[in-house]
Amino acid sequence: MNTSAFEQQASRLRAVALKASAGAGADADTAQDIAQETMIRLWQMRDDPRLFNPDGYATTIARHLTLNHLRRQQPQPIDERHSAIQTTPSPLDIMVQREEEQWLQQRIRDLPPTQHAVLHMRQVEHYSNSQIASLLGIKETSVSTLLGRARRQLLEEIRQQREREKR
Repeated sequence: MNTSAFEQQASRLRAVALKASAGAGADADTAQDIAQETMIRLWQMRDDPRLFNPDGYATTIARHLTLNHLRRQQPQPIDERHSAIQTTPSPLDIMVQREEEQWLQQRIRDLPPTQHAVLHMRQVEHYSNSQIASLLGIKETSVSTLLGRARRQLLEEIRQQREREKR
């Protein structure tokens, strides 16, 4: 097949390759890629005298490329496929999350005033320790200490809450 004949048949051969790839199990994007690769291989074979049935070659090449592509893919466990389908949380999950957030907000409000202020400035307002120290008129080491105490206290209360939930 000469270059002119190949150019005349290119769109039809691409459609044949696309159909063969999709029929072998490729998704739409992969089938497009495989059809393109098939066309490249057919172009490279255009002067080969054995290319007397280009449709058959296009079908065979596309099918083989698709099967090779599918073999290379990592198998995905069934559990992961089903978990990806459910993307919206259930009303119960939303309610539990809100209750946990309210519980944590209450524990933060219950912190001693200085610890609460330091934690809020650091975590919410994103001030540095030196900025917090200058705003509150305390030493930077005191900011670190107060911040550590607030975080430890919250962590301990979270652990205790989880222990109560397990029972």
